[in-house]
This record gives sequence, structure tokens and C-alpha cells, in this order.
Amino acid sequence: MAKKSAIWKADAYDLTGTRWSERLTPARTLSDLLKKRWMEGAVPLTLAIILSVLVFVFTPVGPGDAPLILNDVAERGLLAIALTIVLIGGGIDLSIGSIVGVTAMFSLVASKAWGLPVWAAMIAAVLVGGLLGAVNGFFIAKLKMRPFITTLVTLIAFGGVAAALQSAFSRQIVSPANDFAWKLLGKGALAGIPIPWIIFFVLLVVAHVVITRSKWGWWVTAVGSDRRSARRNGIPIDWISFSTYLLSGLLAGLAGVLTTARLGRSDPQVGQGWELVALTAVVLGGVSLSGGRGSVLRAAVGVFVVQVILQATIVMGLPGSANTAILALALLGFAILDLKWGKYRAKTAEKLKIDPGVFKIGPLENIMDPSSKWAVNYRATDAAPIGLGRVDGPEDMVIDDEGSVYCPDRRGWIWKFQGPDPENVKGEVWARTGGMPIGMVWDQEENLTVAVGGMGVYRIDKEGTPHLAANKVKRTRGQLFDDSALKFADDLDVAPDGAIYTSDFSTRVGTTEYILELVEFRPNGRIVRIDKDGSTDVVVSNYLFPNGIATSHAGDSILIASTAMFRIDRLWISGPKQGQLEPVATDLPGYPDNINRASDGNYWATFVAMRSPMSDLLVKYPKVRRRMTRELPTDSWAVPQLNVSCVFKFNEQGEILDVIWDGTLENYPMITSAKEHNGFLYLGGVHNNRVGKMKLDPLQIGDIDPRKIPGMPGSKLALEGAVR
Repeated sequence: MAKKSAIWKADAYDLTGTRWSERLTPARTLSDLLKKRWMEGAVPLTLAIILSVLVFVFTPVGPGDAPLILNDVAERGLLAIALTIVLIGGGIDLSIGSIVGVTAMFSLVASKAWGLPVWAAMIAAVLVGGLLGAVNGFFIAKLKMRPFITTLVTLIAFGGVAAALQSAFSRQIVSPANDFAWKLLGKGALAGIPIPWIIFFVLLVVAHVVITRSKWGWWVTAVGSDRRSARRNGIPIDWISFSTYLLSGLLAGLAGVLTTARLGRSDPQVGQGWELVALTAVVLGGVSLSGGRGSVLRAAVGVFVVQVILQATIVMGLPGSANTAILALALLGFAILDLKWGKYRAKTAEKLKIDPGVFKIGPLENIMDPSSKWAVNYRATDAAPIGLGRVDGPEDMVIDDEGSVYCPDRRGWIWKFQGPDPENVKGEVWARTGGMPIGMVWDQEENLTVAVGGMGVYRIDKEGTPHLAANKVKRTRGQLFDDSALKFADDLDVAPDGAIYTSDFSTRVGTTEYILELVEFRPNGRIVRIDKDGSTDVVVSNYLFPNGIATSHAGDSILIASTAMFRIDRLWISGPKQGQLEPVATDLPGYPDNINRASDGNYWATFVAMRSPMSDLLVKYPKVRRRMTRELPTDSWAVPQLNVSCVFKFNEQGEILDVIWDGTLENYPMITSAKEHNGFLYLGGVHNNRVGKMKLDPLQIGDIDPRKIPGMPGSKLALEGAVR
């Protein structure tokens, strides 16, 4: 549940050390635009509108022709709506023009030859249109005949039916239809607006809502996009396909009735060639001929453009064959454009989605120098394994009062290894999250609070049942893409007031695409506060890969690890500095990951990767990274070495106090989290197959319980000199 913005909010962009102009991302913005659903028909529709404007400028067509154009739009627009629905569903209907001819003729025959009341004859004619559409649907959906061939045959057959009706009842229908009902429907107006225009507009809105907002409309789109997937998901594709043709016939039948009402007569030529007009209109409107994509609103604009062109040929005195030739050329040109645009739009958007940014990187310390405080050692190599070979990627862990260890698993599980000697038990799957659990802490009620990548933040009760805490924030106004979802809640901690602070390392990519952030180096991340009632606030925006989160021992700030900026910052969450960011440790030799409190009033942190001269060089040259991402497959990109094993301790001022490695990189090739409990340091790693447990030097152990939320019983600061 999202609420209005917090009274304070920090912007972390300045931490990148770059100019304001570097915020601009033209390539990525274009990619976001191209990914928009409405962009599917944007280019064809824009060109179509330009074409109609040119017709107005260079031909005698003017405002005086508008009523004639709109009359035709009201009738042929119904066919465009019908054809759009069929095309979205993956079919095609070439018979709609002939259905117009049959229903137009039938309405006159029913009222004049058979003596039906005019309104009854109109309704019957529309139903006949639906019946003819059902014939198409039966052959295509039930008998599995090809839509193009089937509707081409029925185009001819239905045309023959219209001719037969005219031949059989020519004497009875020779007089014009002058009944009041015909005149009202054909030439009546409501508030000065012709009734056919109103009917078309109402049906256009209804069709748009049905296609975009109803379950039936979603099913139509799904069937047109991928029939096999639709079938596997339980969608009744035969019924959906049949219903699109049934609806197409009903709309064509209504168009036939409106045409008869306007003209006052009918003949077998009515409706001939209208299928070409409708097909050209929907293609000009950006409706895809391959199915699954389209909009009746854009198709309506396409109808208007086509009618403007046709009106121009009439005003200029061109023969009827010129109309057909122009429509055929327009259809061919825009069909090719639809094919190419649909193909290259997605490819272009994919190539432009990464727009590497500039970041001012600090000096790199040589960790291979034996005199360096970061020098490699082997102190973690012999840490006792917990869950060896059973767990897969324990990114983090927590320990309860009994010494039991809970750790996440990349398969979505939460393992429990019963204490007090968890290294000697097989363990059990205690909970299942359905996502990728990463950061873990205990809340004030001793519920396990978990950041689940791709799903949000969850609380798991004592029975192992997950409950959603939050998975979205309020969407940023003016943002091209939807940034409301917590796509990658990474680490988290609980503040003294019970609020959860979590890092959402990217608003743009998901769990499986984290490598893109390490290449792009753009401040796409944020820090989110989740109150106890589930309401959410973004408290820090424009952060470059925020990752580890730890509430300070004093409880008035949180420490944040920026993985891609090689630094740790402090965000004040209360007091006079509330909402301010300040550095704690900068120019670290690696990419920091999780942060956790230590029992002596200091903090443990880890590196998920180490810097190297090559990785630093790539950071300095965004154009090189841009070319790399566009010309090489993802698995060939030059990225930091992720197999590292380093834990370090630092104090409130950022001074490095201790460094621990598994120099062999065999038992603990990656350490992403280090948590202290009862004299032991527990080691997690997102690529490891175990949790490590190593004994700490007694001189490093204090009497603070780092598992407890600051301010709660058992969390009192015992070492006054170790903290601020």
C-alpha cells in the first residue's frame, strides 16, 4: 500500500560526482518510448495522419466535405472495429463487405416484402449479419479452416446471396425506404449530432473498453499473440476465435442497416470493396496483421484517413478504379511498414535499453601488497560448514535465541538448521517464498522479515507462513516506465520505530538482470521505508546500486552500501540531520554487499566483487561499455570478478578494523553476508553451497546482541568508546 511522500527525501545523485547533465539518458529514454504498447502503431498512425494533412493541403478537399467524410466513417468505421477485433484475435475477415450487402438488402426485403415492422427488420438484419459471422467462425474455429481462404470464399458466397435477394424481391423493394424509422436512423440527429455518428462513437468506446479492460478482451489478445500459450493457460481458444467472427458479423450487419437508412435503398453493389477500405484503415491505424496487437481507436483514425483520401479522388473527378489502386498501394506500403516496424522496434529498444553513465572513480588500493590492510589471508577457510551440499546460494542468514540458523536458498526456500550446533544437523525447509529470498532480519515481534528479489518484502511468522509486507511504492510522476514495483528488494533492516528500510537496487531491471546495473553505472536504485501499516515511502532516490542496509547502533541512522560506488554512506532517519546523507567509507577496493552490526559496537560488511585495473578502466569510459553491450552477448561482457571471499569490520567513522578472507576460494568462494552471534561469525554467499561458522577472537566480542533492534531489550550499547 502506497501513501503520499514522506516529509523528507534525499537525492543521492550527487554522490556520483558527475554533472547534472549526466542525468540525461537520451538512448534509454528512446528505448522506454519504443517499449510502450501504444508505440506499436505510433509510426504507421503518424504517417497516416501526415498523409491526410497533405491531402487537405494539396487537393480541393476542405471543411465542406467533413459531413460526407464522417457519414462514411460512421458506417465503414464499424467494419474497421470488427476487423480490428478479428485481427487482434489472430484471424482475418474478408467477407465483411459482402455481409454489409446481404444485411442491407435483407433489411429492405424484411420490411417491404415480408411486412415486418421497420425496427424488427433492422434488428433481424443485424442478427443475420451475426449469423453470417457465425458461419465464418464455425468453419475457422471448429473445422480449423484457414481464415484467409475461408473468408475469401464467403466473400463471394455472401455476395451471391445479396444478388439473389435483389433478384427475387426487386419489385417489392424498388420504392425508396421513406418510413419515419428509416429517416430517423439515417438522417436524424441528437443535439445536432447525426445519430449514425453517435452510434459509431458509442460502439467505438465500448469496443475499446472491452478489448483493453475485460477478461474476454485479454483472452482475444492472448489468442492472437500466441495460441499455444493461450491454450496451455486454459483459454478456450475455439470459443474466443468463434466469438470474434460472430461480433464481426453483428457489426457488419449494423453497418448495412445504417447504409440502407442513409441511402433509403440498397442493391448488391452496396458493401463491395468495403473490406479493402477497412483493411487499409486498420493497417494505417497500426493494427498488426500478425495478430495480438492493435487498437480500435487507432483503427478509427485510420478510417478517417482513408475516407479523406477517397473523398479527394471523388472531388478531383478520378475514376473509381483510381480509388482501388490508391487503397491497394496504401495497404501494401503500410503492411510492409507494419512488418518492418514490428521487427526492428523491439530490436532497437533492446539495443538502447542500456545507456552507460559516467562515474568518477577513486584510487585503487593494491590488495596483493602484503603490507596492505586488505591483504589476502586464510582465516575463513576452515569455517565449519552448515548445510553443506544442501543449500544453494545462502545470500544471508539469521540466528535465533536457540542458536538455530535460518538461511535463504535461490530456489525460494528458507532453510532451518536446529541449534545450538547447526553445523551437525541436516536441516529442513522451513518456509517457501516463491521468489529469491536475499536479505533477512528479525523484526520487533520476532517474525523473520525477508527481502525477496522480484516479489518485495515479506514477514514470515513462527509457523513459516509468508505474509506480504510491501511490494510497491507510488509511481513517479512523468516516468516513462512503471517504477512502482519493488523489483529487487535486496537487503533490509528494522529501525527502532518498527519501520523497515530496504534497498531496491534498481527500478529498471529484475533479479536475473543485476549484471546490467554493474555495466550501466546509472543511479537507478532507491531506499524504501515500509511502515508497520504497510505504507511505503521512497526516502532516497537516484542511488547507484544500493545494497547492504544496517540500522546503526544508536538507531538514529542507517548505513547503506553502494555496491557500484565502492562506498558506504549514512542516512540520518531521525534527529536534526534527518534526511541527510553523509559518507562513512569511500574508495573501497571492492564492491560492498551486506552490512550488519557487530557485538562490540562496530559493523561487519562484505564484498561481492573486487575492483581491478580493467574494471576501473571500463568505469571511466562509458562509450566502451555502450559498444560492448550492443555488439557482444551478455556472457561475453567484461564485468567484475564475482568470486571473492572477503569480510571486513569497520567503525562508525569508516576506519577498517579487521579483514578476513578465504584465500583458497574453495570453501567460501563468495561471501555476501557476515553476521555475528554468541562469539561466532556466520558467513553466507549467494554462490556458495554452505553457511560458514567461524570462531571470533575474544578481543573482538562485545556484549551487544547485534540481532536485536537498537533500543530493544538486550541491544543496549555496552562499549561507550566504540560508538559515537
